[in-house]
Amino acid sequence: MSAIALAPLMSISVMSVTAVAAPIAGVSWGIVAVVAGTLVTAAATWVVRSLLAKRFGWERAHIQWGFALTPATAIGIAAGSGVILVRLGRIFGSPDYVSQTADNVFHLNAVRYVIESGSASSLTLGAAGGGAPSFYPAAWHGIAALIVQTSGSSIPEAVASLNLIIGALVWPLSMWFFCRTLFGGSTVMNVGFGVLVSSFSAFPYLLVDWGVLYPNYLGMAALPAVAGIGLLLCRNGFLSSGQGIMLPWLGLIGLAGISLSHPNSVICLIVILVPYLLSRTLRRSVLTSFAHWTIRRRILKLAASLGLAVAIATAWVVLRPFPFTSFNVTWPPYQSSAQAVGEALFTTHSARGAAWATGVLLIFGLWLALSHRGYRWLAISFLMWTLLLVSVTAWQPSVMRAFLTGGWFDDYKRVAAGLVLVGLPLSLLAFIGFYRIVAKYLGSLRKSSHAWEISASLALIAVPVLLIAQTGAIRDASNAAHSNYSLGPGSPIMSADEFELYKELPEVVHDDGVIAGNPWDGSAWAYFVSGKHVLFPHVLAAMNADKTVIAKSLNTAATNPEVCAAARRLNVEYAINSDELIYLPGNPNNQAYPGLAGLDRAPGFELIAQVGANRLYKLVAC
Repeated sequence: MSAIALAPLMSISVMSVTAVAAPIAGVSWGIVAVVAGTLVTAAATWVVRSLLAKRFGWERAHIQWGFALTPATAIGIAAGSGVILVRLGRIFGSPDYVSQTADNVFHLNAVRYVIESGSASSLTLGAAGGGAPSFYPAAWHGIAALIVQTSGSSIPEAVASLNLIIGALVWPLSMWFFCRTLFGGSTVMNVGFGVLVSSFSAFPYLLVDWGVLYPNYLGMAALPAVAGIGLLLCRNGFLSSGQGIMLPWLGLIGLAGISLSHPNSVICLIVILVPYLLSRTLRRSVLTSFAHWTIRRRILKLAASLGLAVAIATAWVVLRPFPFTSFNVTWPPYQSSAQAVGEALFTTHSARGAAWATGVLLIFGLWLALSHRGYRWLAISFLMWTLLLVSVTAWQPSVMRAFLTGGWFDDYKRVAAGLVLVGLPLSLLAFIGFYRIVAKYLGSLRKSSHAWEISASLALIAVPVLLIAQTGAIRDASNAAHSNYSLGPGSPIMSADEFELYKELPEVVHDDGVIAGNPWDGSAWAYFVSGKHVLFPHVLAAMNADKTVIAKSLNTAATNPEVCAAARRLNVEYAINSDELIYLPGNPNNQAYPGLAGLDRAPGFELIAQVGANRLYKLVAC
């Protein structure tokens, strides 16, 4: 079961690292590169194991911490995955629907960019936004492109299938591994896990709604497996026992995967594991042992601890999208500190109503964790997440808030999603605690079989939690997310008519011709649909002097030589104009393209294709 649970994490890691290495080796992104990367990783793993075996012997070089695949495990994971699958299916609506949100303009075009360029490297994917090659976490985009390449599906179909797999397979397996490491493999744990893994609105549902934040979605789904490896590594030591031999290696592979999925996954990992590391370091037995170690061993331990502390502090400072001083570009607070604490305790967000089922469990689980020395670190981690949520939702923008939550773009919805990473285990701890109370009470009422007590106790807890969660907070989250997925007449970014026009582009636009259009009216997506290059592939496209001329003055091409000069340098030969409603009306950014308006009345433009109120023109004035 350990191999099954870690397989998604290892696969994500192999693919994302291979994507970075492939362009360096002169290999295009595709199934050949992935197979080669898998073989290289397997060979490297064999070398590491062989080197360690020289010290420990082959019989001790095998991983000996595998978890058993029991019926309860299979049922628990399958039940939770099934509910998530149904919910995500409801959210996505149809395989050809796309999330009509601003960030998705970049994500869908970036998938096309990977296919067209042959590179899925995180070091260069930033170029998909229309600028120079720059870092952008590309794991999600590379996998989506791989699905298109190997299956022949459309990009929307590939995205829908990938996101279903992330939510209904990667997340349950990864979080199960973490919870199994924490609480053991009892039937109660597995049943509680099956109920709770689908019962938090902030994850996995929020990140396919807000943004959309697909890279964050992938990174957070795989992150708990890395946290589980970290717990096992700390328990077994690095190289001090046979059971700990391969854990550092697997941990490094997994860490690479979540880093290239989204860098703030590493920051999430810090908030989870640092309390655990401190709790182990400050144990009385460890401090007593330290006094009896040799000077050399003390120095090595202190040096290792200092190095780890420096690495953690560096990651916290470096893995953020903007410096501490740029704190005024983020979202303002919307509630008081007390209300923010309430949102954390009742597992809700965004000023929505309390999630009573998981909220009651979390509060009880927090009390249990604080009362149990072995789980206090988990409670401390939750309190740290609560501080982050309070700062990002209740404090005014400042350097301090940027220091605390800048790694999440000072975005309270990303922080709320991260809180589930410890909120779910705490709720599961409470589920187990409630089960013991109910089972003890039922056992005192009558003489009955042990199986009856287990079944009745689990039913009395699991059924109410599942019903309350799924008919309350999760239903509302599903409905809210579903409203963003569409492809119809009134879709806010790309309508069905626009989609049909874009599908005609390969027949009327020659290979080298670049299409200009206001990206806020949907024209940016002409690229992912058709593969034809657009001048502005993102709603926040990188600009230069020539692009600014086109954006502001293209409709004056017949009388303005400066426009034709810029068009020739940029190879702009076509333009898209739409009379449909623009995305986010009133936003000043979507008013920055006056030169793309009124092309039907401007001289020097020839209409060559039209679907509904959407038209493609050829620039003939130049």
